Amino acid sequence: MGVWAAGVLLALLPVAPGPDAGFVRAEGTRLTLEGRPYVMAGLNVYNAASDGNCWYPMALGRSLRQMRGNVIRVWFFQRLATKDGRRDWRALDRVLATARRHGVKVLPVLTDQWGKCEWSGYKGLSWYRGGYREVDPGGTVSYRDWVAEAVRRYRHDPTIAMWTLVNEAEAKPDGFSGCEPGAAEALRDFADDVGAVAKAASPAHLLTLGTMGGGQCGTAAHDYQSVYASPALDVCEYHDYHEPNQAMPGNEFDGLAVRLAQCRALGKPLFVGEAGIDPKATGGLRGRARAYAVKMSAQFAAGVVGFVVWGWCETGRKDGDAFVVRPGDPVLKVLERRVRRS
Repeated sequence: MGVWAAGVLLALLPVAPGPDAGFVRAEGTRLTLEGRPYVMAGLNVYNAASDGNCWYPMALGRSLRQMRGNVIRVWFFQRLATKDGRRDWRALDRVLATARRHGVKVLPVLTDQWGKCEWSGYKGLSWYRGGYREVDPGGTVSYRDWVAEAVRRYRHDPTIAMWTLVNEAEAKPDGFSGCEPGAAEALRDFADDVGAVAKAASPAHLLTLGTMGGGQCGTAAHDYQSVYASPALDVCEYHDYHEPNQAMPGNEFDGLAVRLAQCRALGKPLFVGEAGIDPKATGGLRGRARAYAVKMSAQFAAGVVGFVVWGWCETGRKDGDAFVVRPGDPVLKVLERRVRRS
């Protein structure tokens, strides 16, 4: 083959993407994708990787065709990737492959404060002080090693928008006691340690600790900023519940406006990882959709970079959660409009 012909052939071959192509980035207090501002709006679908071991097994492809938005937030726990004492990645792989086909980013969460869909229960202060290094009951490795294993496996997958270390992290002695001194220090040390593990496993992916942000043990008032100052954390997180008529929820010490100011001082973006409104508080589903629209408008204008509604439930499934969103819910159009506007 001549030089000219070889050059033509090479020009026609697809160009392999760079190692960081398609990854969501943090640039100051905003997110970007392929150099453009990126805004997240979507739904929590925590059981997307379930095969019956975390609520019901979901037909995710069908659900994604019914949903709106550009992200889903999903549990990626060790239990969901362990079968008969061995690692089985099929459920997690399937979530990412399905989301990729539908052009949706995923926000995987690596463990749960409350122990839902896991072998263990509530994670107390002692867990953050070192218990996370011990092998999980029923698991094959410790939580710390699970983070390294899972993040490394998907280090080249830009379908993942960012990793969350813990859903609703807080450092109380147990699920019933009050706060103790040292909670903030324990959370910060935990974030520094496990965050560094995650960053070593995948430098390209963003990372958040995963907090409610409403004054919980370890992140109350100024402690929130101290914890999120960890160099391993790229993005701050807040959860918005129980205030359907308040566009910017919370008080002067732990409200969303305070959290935005703290993260702005750190030069980091903030997103709302969970938001829930009971339709009974707004006169029904249409009223709830209007309340969500007001919240999103105010919060995005204030600097929030993402808003993820709790939580998806397929038609015909019974659930006692007042916050669930089902196919045909008016809030889906609100999410769709928000994505189109971004």
